[in-house]
Amino acid sequence: MKQSGNLRICLVLLALVAGSAAGANQSPTTEAFTFAQIADPQLGWGYGYDNDMNSLRQAVRLVNALNVDFVVICGDLVNSFSDQSIADFKAITSGLSVPCYPAPGNHDVGNAPTASSLERYRAAMGADYHSFDHKGYTFVITDTSLWKAPLAGESEKQDAWLSQTLTAARAKNSPVFVAGHYALYLTSPTDAEEYYNLPVAKRGELLALYKDSGVVAVLGGHKHELVINDYNGIQLVNSEATSRNTDGRPLGLRLWHVDSPTSITHEFVALAPGLDFNGDEVIDTADMLIMANHWKQDYAPCDIAPPPYGDGIVDANDVTLLAEHLFVDLRWAACWKLDEKSGDTAHDSSGTRADGTLHGDPIWRPAGGQVGGAIELDGIDDYISTPSVLDPSKAPFSVFVWVKGGAPGQVVLSQSGTPGGANWLRAGTSDGSLMTELKGNGRSDRPLTSTTIITDGNWHHVGLVWDGSNRTLYVDEAAVVADTQSNLGSSYEGLNIGAGRSLDAGTFWSGLIDDVRIYNRAMAP
Repeated sequence: MKQSGNLRICLVLLALVAGSAAGANQSPTTEAFTFAQIADPQLGWGYGYDNDMNSLRQAVRLVNALNVDFVVICGDLVNSFSDQSIADFKAITSGLSVPCYPAPGNHDVGNAPTASSLERYRAAMGADYHSFDHKGYTFVITDTSLWKAPLAGESEKQDAWLSQTLTAARAKNSPVFVAGHYALYLTSPTDAEEYYNLPVAKRGELLALYKDSGVVAVLGGHKHELVINDYNGIQLVNSEATSRNTDGRPLGLRLWHVDSPTSITHEFVALAPGLDFNGDEVIDTADMLIMANHWKQDYAPCDIAPPPYGDGIVDANDVTLLAEHLFVDLRWAACWKLDEKSGDTAHDSSGTRADGTLHGDPIWRPAGGQVGGAIELDGIDDYISTPSVLDPSKAPFSVFVWVKGGAPGQVVLSQSGTPGGANWLRAGTSDGSLMTELKGNGRSDRPLTSTTIITDGNWHHVGLVWDGSNRTLYVDEAAVVADTQSNLGSSYEGLNIGAGRSLDAGTFWSGLIDDVRIYNRAMAP
């Protein structure tokens, strides 16, 4: 009996040891997400300093509209590193609604970094190499200039840190993204060293390290051209610039879709022409006046046509392009004016490409809206579905809609998803008063309900604003109820205009809906 008892104890101990060992090698839980890759904003090198700033502003607006988790900037931040240029860079990127992780380029720390150039960069921008974790993945930001032109006492420190960081990621089986500036190589691992790639010996050392450490992608810039390679399953992507590309490609950024460690893709997203000349985020007659003041001049900010760089003179081509975007509000995350006269598509006027699809048999009312036309829904199965516009948990936002009709329990706007979706704007089930069911995930979090009825047959302008800390509901430009809400539930799904998040009977709107606007910031109507 004693031997049997000892055997059982040994088996238990072996099971505990085996379980511990297995746990140490288990992969962390990974979640799907998207992020943006920007390269070479390089203020002052592209098509004039002002143009480069405008291009970076466009990139910031585009990132805010793309519903990404964060953005990585693969150097060069500026062309000539100075207090003014780096202040301009930081001022523009402060407009991002998501975290930003810049890597230095050679124009930021020098073709041959020095102790003083590194100190200057670190004082202005923080660490030139660091790492962060995101949804089970490890992101490693590197200073590739320290490998291109080694600096005694500094390059060795980065090497030791990199080895330690990758070892820690490998120990927890965390897939790794590496971001920097210089390309490892342009066409082949055996390429001779040149201005755009790393030294052969260092390149081989890094490739071997990355292969053994679970690196899935290496991101960079510097070439001002798209360079894509694959090294033993590791994606090597040096992307297009936002300042100027030497191969004539449009300015833009890379959007990465990380679905799983074995399903990682990326796509190019071009910048729109810079049409907001005065920086007020609305394309209007003030911008048209600025263009008129530079008529027949070689004035780069207003020389927008033909895209992307113009033709050297401000003329009728530029006016035509500006007129096509007149009265667009760049703060929009999406805008469905619902002014169509026919068809099954509700067009998004924001430039986010979030056109809606009609379901059931809605009726367009071109002259029946509060702002132009409107759409009439039957309260049975009519609604409009849209692609994903934003994740409400990520950053402050506002939404405003004109409505008429409806009944208690019916929904003006919802976000699909179970779990995660929510009815953003709804008529309360008891009396038709405006409410929102968009809330946090805590046990104490509750819907927010006003006492203002919106189903009385009159037009009402209803809205919801979340500033990151507070929810506020609006009816006819007045705040009708507010509370503190420090977080909201996350959802990446699309929206339903005129129906509940699960399309349940009783949630379909019966009446008119007009001018649905979503802004990527908190603002009053």
